[in-house]
Amino acid sequence: MTIQKQEAVAALAQPALLLPNLLAEALAANGRIKFALSWLQAAEASAGRDDRQPFAGLTAERTLAGLDHAVLYDPPALLERTQAGLRVPQAGAVIAALLDDLSRMRRAAEAGAAAGLLDQATADGLGMREQAQRAAIRVADDVLPPGLVSQLCRVPADGADSLHRLVMDLHRAINDIAAGLAETDIAGARAYRLDDRDRQRVAAFMRGLNRTAPLKFNHPGLATNAMRDGPRLIIQNDLGTTDAHVLIVQIEGQDDAPRLSVLHSDIHRQRLEFFQDRLPALTWTQSSRQLPGSEQGQFTLATGILQAADLPTLDAALETLGASLVFLIDWNKARKSLRHFVSGPAAVALLHWAADHEYGHRAYLEAGGETMIGDLLDTVSQLTGGSYGTMQRALGQDGTMAFLREALRTSSEALRNGQSPPAIRDMLQAELMTRVASMADRILDDAIDHAALILDLGSLVHAALLGNVPDLLAAAARAQRWEALADRQVGHICGLCRDDKSRPWRAIASHADDAADQFEDAAFRLQFLPADLPADIRATLLQLAAQAVMAAKDYVRLLCALRSLHQGMPRREMRLLIGLFDRLHAHEHATDAAERDVFARLMHADLDARTVTLATAIAGALESVADALLNAGRLLSDHAVGEWFAS
Repeated sequence: MTIQKQEAVAALAQPALLLPNLLAEALAANGRIKFALSWLQAAEASAGRDDRQPFAGLTAERTLAGLDHAVLYDPPALLERTQAGLRVPQAGAVIAALLDDLSRMRRAAEAGAAAGLLDQATADGLGMREQAQRAAIRVADDVLPPGLVSQLCRVPADGADSLHRLVMDLHRAINDIAAGLAETDIAGARAYRLDDRDRQRVAAFMRGLNRTAPLKFNHPGLATNAMRDGPRLIIQNDLGTTDAHVLIVQIEGQDDAPRLSVLHSDIHRQRLEFFQDRLPALTWTQSSRQLPGSEQGQFTLATGILQAADLPTLDAALETLGASLVFLIDWNKARKSLRHFVSGPAAVALLHWAADHEYGHRAYLEAGGETMIGDLLDTVSQLTGGSYGTMQRALGQDGTMAFLREALRTSSEALRNGQSPPAIRDMLQAELMTRVASMADRILDDAIDHAALILDLGSLVHAALLGNVPDLLAAAARAQRWEALADRQVGHICGLCRDDKSRPWRAIASHADDAADQFEDAAFRLQFLPADLPADIRATLLQLAAQAVMAAKDYVRLLCALRSLHQGMPRREMRLLIGLFDRLHAHEHATDAAERDVFARLMHADLDARTVTLATAIAGALESVADALLNAGRLLSDHAVGEWFAS
C-alpha cells in the first residue's frame, strides 16, 4: 500500500510522506542500474562475434530488475566499430535511463537527510559526486567511447570514485535510511516513526475510516499513510483514483493545545464543498492550485483548521473525518446520476442523507444507478398501464425524494449483506409499485378531505337557516375560510394527477369544488336575509338546504366506497357504488324541485324586490350544489371506476 499520487502530495508541500515511496523507487532503480551496466558490458563483449551469447546470460538478472518487457534492453541488432568507439543501437537511451535511476537514488538520500535519517553532509557529498559522474559520461549517436564501459563498471582499488562506487554508496545510504524508517501497521494504516501518542491519533482516524470503508465496495481508494515529521504527525489518504484528489491531515501540539489541520484537494469544487459541510467544526478556506503533468491540471485546495479543546475532542474529530472519506468516492458520478430525477440541490441533499445514515452512494451506483431506476420506471409503467415519463410525474417531488432515499438505503444494506444487483432491482421494483399504487390512495384521500369540507359548508348553511347560528357575519367569514381550504385541496389533487389514469380527477375535483363555492355563496347571502321572512319560504329553503347537504353526504360516502374498493373490495360491492350514483341523481332532481317551489312561493308572496332577489339567489346556489356533485359523480362513474379501477 503506497502513495499513488506523488505529484499531488508534493504540490501540497508534504515531502516527508513521500520518503517510503522514494526509498522503494531507489531500491528498484539500484537493480535497474546494475542490469544496465551488465547490458553495456555484454554489448562490448559481443563486438566482433557472430552470436549474442553474452546477452543470453542476462536473462535471470533482467527478470530480477523487472525489465522483461522493456524493449530497450533487448540485444542490439547490429554492433559497429567506428573511429570514435563502438556503435551500439540504443546505447544512448540505456545510458540516459541509467542516469535517471541514479537521480532517483540521490533524491531518496536527500529526502532521508531532510527527515533526519541521514547526515546532511553525506547527502550533499553524494549529490556532488553524481554531478561529477554525469559530467564524465559522453555518449553521442549511440557510440560508446573506448574505455567508457570499464570506467562505469569498475570499483577503483585506489579509492578513486566511479559510477559503480557511487551506486554502492547510495545503496548503503538508502539501507541506513530504511533501517531508521521501520514500517508498522495501525488498523490498516502504513505508519512510520510514530510515538505512542501518534498511534492513538492514527487509531482514532482509522476507527472512523474502517467503520465506513466497506461502503466503497469494489472501488479502489482510502489507502492511508502516517508519519512523524518533526513537530507534526502527518496522515495522508489517497481517496479515489483522481490524480489531484488527496487528503492530508496534520496534527500538532498534542501536549496542551492540539491543533488539527486538514488539506483536501479536488478538481470538483462541489464535492469539496460537500466535504466541508460534513465537517462543520473546522474553519475552512479555499484556494486554486496547479498540478503540473496531470490531466487535471487545475484543482481547488480546501484548508480546514480545528483548535481542539483537548485530546478526546481531537480524536472525535479525527474519527468523524476518517468516516467521511468514503462518501467522497464517486461523489460526482452519484450526483450526476441523481440529477436525472431531482434538482441539483436535491441531489446533494440526498447524498448528505445517505452519508448521515452511513448508507453511502456507492452501492446505488453498483446496482445500476440511474439506468436501473429508469428501467424500473419503464417496467412499472408497463405493469400498471400508466404513462410515467419521469419519476416526478409518477410520484411527485416529495415522493421521488422518498423513493430515492429508499433506493440508496436498500442498495447499501442489500449489497453489504451479499445480495446481488438483480435482487436489489427486484426489491426496488416492488417498492416503486407500492408507491405508485399509493398515489391513487393519496388522491382519493385528498378528494375525501375536500368532500368533507363541502359537507361542513353545507351543514353551516343548514344550521344558519334553522336559526342555530347567532352571528351570521362570523358564519360567512368562516365559510369563506373553508372555501379557500377547499380550493387549496383541489390544487393539491391536481398536483398529484400526473398520468393519463389519474388525470380525470382534476375535472372531478373541479366540479365538486363548484359545490363548495355555491355553499359559501349561500352562507354569505344568508346574513342579508330578513328575519321576518315568511315561514313557508324559510321552510322551503331549509328543505332545499337539507337536500343539498344529503347530496354532499352521499358524495362523501361514494368516495369512501371507492377508497375501500381500491384497497381490495370484492366486485360484488360495486352494487353499493351504483346505488350511490343513483342517489346523487335523486338529490339533483329533489333540489331542482325544491328550488322551483321556493321560486313559486316567492312569486305569490308580498315581498320587496330585494328580498325576492336575495332568496332566489340563495335557492339557486343550493340547487347548484346538487348539480355540481352529480357532475362529479358522473365523472367518477365514467372514468374512475370504468378505467382506473378496472385493472
